[in-house]
Order: sequence, then C-alpha cells, then structure tokens
Amino acid sequence: MSKNDDKVEIFHRVNKLKSKAGLSAFAKGQGRIQDSRVQKAQAVIDDKEAEYSVEVENVLRNLQASWDECVGAEKSDVRAGALERVYNYSNNVKDLASMYGYDLMGYFALSLRDFCEKIDAHKEEHQIIVRAHINAMFVTLHEKLRSDEGEKAKELMNSVALAIQKYS
Repeated sequence: MSKNDDKVEIFHRVNKLKSKAGLSAFAKGQGRIQDSRVQKAQAVIDDKEAEYSVEVENVLRNLQASWDECVGAEKSDVRAGALERVYNYSNNVKDLASMYGYDLMGYFALSLRDFCEKIDAHKEEHQIIVRAHINAMFVTLHEKLRSDEGEKAKELMNSVALAIQKYS
C-alpha cells in the first residue's frame, strides 16, 4: 500500500443552477437572481393567468369524477386510489389559486384537501361535506370570485362551514 492510496480526491462540480440564474457557475457564496430574470418569469406566469379558469374547470371536473368514483367504488383499493386523486386535484386547485391570487378558491381547495385525510366515503355525512366543497368551488369559479372578503364569498364560506359543523 502506498501513501497515495490514503489521499481523498475532491471533485468540484459546476453549479448549473447558478448559471441558469445568471451567476457565474463557479461563484462562491449566495447569489442573487437578476431582476430582469424575475420579471421575465413573472411575465410568463401573468400570461398563463388567462388560462386559469379553463385549467381550474378541468381540474374540478376531474376532482368531481374522482369523488364520484370514490363514492361508487366497492373495492377498498379502488376507493383509496380515487380518494388519493381527490386529494391531489384539490392540491392542484389550491396551487393554481394561490399562484394567481384567487384566495376564495384556495380556501375551499385547501379545506377539502385537508379533509381528505379523514374522509370515510361510506359515511353520508362526509359525502355531504365533500359535495359542499366541490359545489362551492364551482360557484367560485363561475361567479369569478377572487377575494374571500365579499358578501357572496362569506355566504359560500358559511355554507361550507355549516356543512362541516353539522356533519362532522
């Protein structure tokens, strides 16, 4: 055994993420993303906002179909898979809503997503609570409600809260 066998060789890799953010790939320490790149990324997001309602409607329809499948499923593994999709679709709606500032939609989507963790699809009470969430999200979308502070928003939030209070 020679002395060279005991040495550790360290490879310094190029930080490709830093170079994508506009920094030197070999820069030490923390970097800062250029304002022009932030503005460019925000412009892409802003351009996509026009597609928000179409995208959310598609996700809501998939969410509703998954919930219907969950309720109608006789096998527990099918029911569990459908419920997992309800959770994921709710999370997708929440993410889209928060990205574009639709607070009311985000509120209902987050509430439904969290409720998915304790749903028993056989219980009629839980079915009513989920249906109240889905209906509220469709109304929010079709009425083009953004804020959770308007009169219609408060009414919708109250109706879902009542369903949760009454059937939990």
